[in-house]
Parts: sequence; structure tokens; C-alpha cells
Amino acid sequence: MKFVDTSLARRLEAAEEVPQIEIARVLQRVNPEIGADILAIAGGHAVFAGLNSPVGRAIGLGLDSPVTAAQLDEVEAFYKQHNAPSQVDITPVTHGSLLELLKTRGYVMTELNNVMARRLEPYERFEENALGCEFRACTPEDVQLWTHTMLCGFFPEDQIPAGWDYLLAPMAQVPNALAMLVWVDGKPVACCGGLIVREHRMVMLGGTSTLPAYRGRRIQTAAIGRRLNRAITEGCDLAVVVTLGNTTSQRNAERMGFTLAYSKATVVRK
Repeated sequence: MKFVDTSLARRLEAAEEVPQIEIARVLQRVNPEIGADILAIAGGHAVFAGLNSPVGRAIGLGLDSPVTAAQLDEVEAFYKQHNAPSQVDITPVTHGSLLELLKTRGYVMTELNNVMARRLEPYERFEENALGCEFRACTPEDVQLWTHTMLCGFFPEDQIPAGWDYLLAPMAQVPNALAMLVWVDGKPVACCGGLIVREHRMVMLGGTSTLPAYRGRRIQTAAIGRRLNRAITEGCDLAVVVTLGNTTSQRNAERMGFTLAYSKATVVRK
């Protein structure tokens, strides 16, 4: 990965910023009662995608210019309007003005993620098969099955957070989504997501969720390869994965040539 300047950071942050915007737009259309909303502010966007949603933060603020107190006021008012805490992502290249404002207003870090990236070359081809597994694109009719499979790979079925099925489904419904289901012996055992961000010639790889009984079959590696191959045919020259550190996801990404671009924090006003 080359030196990360603000121009490259803008592309890397779009890996989360653009999907959140698109998810909010899907929710506005199919679940308007959730009240999903988008605010363009300070060179980025604040997104609300439902209370307790796994997405919905202010991303991309302060990458291109200083952030003013009035702009942060607007972000906080946006989230207050939706009865949600103000959440902001910061990176090593975020303008110092935003960092100072967040410090004086009592924001605390709640999450630290690694932004992993790799260049894609037109001639590259990646392994995309896992023994005994069939990959199928998620059709509109499969969205609920995809969502349920995703959740069952992350939680015991009786511990799935209430309402997350409605909040995750748009990840498979956004334009240019790379949502897939993995089948073994006629049953879905894993799924993965992602998004081609055409304006940045980039692919964002979302999570791969595998049912416990089917782990260890290199499904995640094959899912990464399949999505990277698709991205290359679509003209992408950059791939991004955002993951927690010390995880199987990070290890598998590194095996596929991803390296750490930087770590980013999510901070919340208490």
C-alpha cells in the first residue's frame, strides 16, 4: 500500500461512507418508518439507519478541510433529532480541528478498526472455489434468507438482536451489491456482502458469515477471491476491507495480499 495521503484516505473512507448512504436510501424506500436519514456535512456524511443499527455514523468529516464548531453542532443536532448518540469516525489524516472539538466535547472511543487495502491489477485472478460449496448471487427473492444466514453465522439463533433483520437486509439490496449465498447439499451455510463503488473504482468487501458447523472449509477465502475477480472485471483498481484486529477476517485478508493502510476509531458523545 502506498503512502496514505488525504486523496487516498478519501477513497478508503468511501468504503464505509458510500455503503451507509446507500443502505439509508434503501431503508427510506422500503422501511420508511425507521426514519433513515443522510446529512452531507464537512466533506463527509452523517448517516442514521435506525436505532441500534450496526451502521450509521458520521464518516469522512475533516478529510479535505477544517471542521468548525458549527458543523459539529449540526452533526449532533442531526443525531439528537433521531434520538441517537452522535458517532463520528476519525482517521490518522483527519484534520486536527475535528480532533480538538471532539476532545473538548467529551467524546470517547467505542471502536477501533483496521482499514486493510490492496491494489488490483487487470491481469490478476484469485481462487474462488471452496470444496463442496456452491456460490450464488443473492437475488431479490433471497434477501431475507441471506439476512437470516448472516445473522445465524454471528449469533446463536435465539440471541439474534431484535430488529436486525430489517437493518441488515438493505446491505443485499443496494445498487452494485456483491451479496452472495454459499450452499452445501442444498442448504445455505454462509453468505457474504460487499459493494462496488464505481466513482472511486473500488470494491468494499463486507463481512462473510459462516454457520459454525461449516467453518474451516476456506469459504471466507473463496468468497474474497470471488468478489475480487468480479471487481477486476468491473474496472476496480482498489479493494478495501474494514475489520477488527486479531480476527480471522484480518488474517484471511492478509493472506489475499491486503495490508494495513491505517487504523480508525469511532468516537461517541456520552
